[in-house]
Amino acid sequence: MSHSKTARIARNAIMLALLCVVGMFSIPFGENVKVSLQLLMVMLVILTAEAVWDALIVTSCYLLMGLFLPVYAGFSVGITPTFGYVISFVVICPVLFYLNRLPKLPSLVRMIIACLVSLILVYTIGTIFMMAYLGNWDLGKILLVSVVPYLPFDALKILLVIVLVKMLPSFIVNRPKKWVKEDKKEKESQEK
Repeated sequence: MSHSKTARIARNAIMLALLCVVGMFSIPFGENVKVSLQLLMVMLVILTAEAVWDALIVTSCYLLMGLFLPVYAGFSVGITPTFGYVISFVVICPVLFYLNRLPKLPSLVRMIIACLVSLILVYTIGTIFMMAYLGNWDLGKILLVSVVPYLPFDALKILLVIVLVKMLPSFIVNRPKKWVKEDKKEKESQEK
């Protein structure tokens, strides 16, 4: 096995371990709102992945592990009303990965668009699953429970993930060489 394949496998294993550890913990805000960093870690995994398959492998392994081990938010395990959100983490991989690689857009704009579109998908899939799981098709009530309280926290997570990706060294964030040049030009123009 070549060094690059070994490094890639090791990187994916580290990202999966980080996702499992960080994803388990949730902070209660109010009566029914518990905020975790699952989404932030998933976006970080996808935005820094060398290939879309790497992100798909990490998120799929996370989904499968959570069926048997308490790695989901709040140390939950198995299929719960919020399982749709975990499913959505796998679904958003190609969307977030490829939208972040749109040509002719500054890197910051690419990341914002990619993260917002992905967040809409997460909310959509998670809400539909929750409605089906609970047998409650009152969209307004489900949105008030599963989306509205989390909007400010998820906006903050998107901001944090963008800052993290911009700060991480290039050997962690796999950027094509032409984008590194574009980012340098963008940074130089901002400094002037």
